[in-house]
Amino acid sequence: MTGLLGISFVVACGSNSDEQAFSVAPTTIQPIATTTAVETSVATTSTTTTPIQQAQSMILYDFADQSDVSDWSNQNDTVMGGVSDSATSWIDGHLVFSGNLSLDNNGGFTSTFGPVNEQLSALMFGAEAIVVTARGDGKTYLMQIRNFDNTRYVQRFTTVADVEQQYVLPLSDFESVDWRLSVIPNAAPIDTATIGQLGFYLLDKQVGPFELAISMIRTNVAT
Repeated sequence: MTGLLGISFVVACGSNSDEQAFSVAPTTIQPIATTTAVETSVATTSTTTTPIQQAQSMILYDFADQSDVSDWSNQNDTVMGGVSDSATSWIDGHLVFSGNLSLDNNGGFTSTFGPVNEQLSALMFGAEAIVVTARGDGKTYLMQIRNFDNTRYVQRFTTVADVEQQYVLPLSDFESVDWRLSVIPNAAPIDTATIGQLGFYLLDKQVGPFELAISMIRTNVAT
């Protein structure tokens, strides 16, 4: 992996002045399958075959090894005086986002974010959705996409307790939000060419302990 950029992203949803810089680090990235269209013209004396590039379903994060979660970082409502806590760990091939959500001291959010990665935009080429393979706890989590210009897009998904399954999040259903996670009306849709970071939140007053175990994040393309 070459040419990675060091870019700072605002991660708090409490104060616009709270910033955390994420260092860029390599991630495990590999294609799930390659789809190639071949255009063939047939003449009486020769056959010409020309490959045409097509979108591929790509693995964005695969948490097979413990090192695959080492560059993920947490930020909680403690930046604004709250007392919620969370951690990101590796257990049996899963990134485990867990902790305890509290509304005390006007708090109410926890989050985990991967490193800023300039390759994400290329890997998202032609994608129609992001697929999160995870074992949940019945709570509703929020996935956030951040572009290099720090614009944010979010989509919620409700997990099934103690069951690992795939959650398909269409890119067209992500909503543009500000740093408070409030929806921005009439905002432009996601530009996959500028995607630089992915993360997850627990909020929405879902107090108490939580745990989301993610084994893979990949793209989904039209077939």
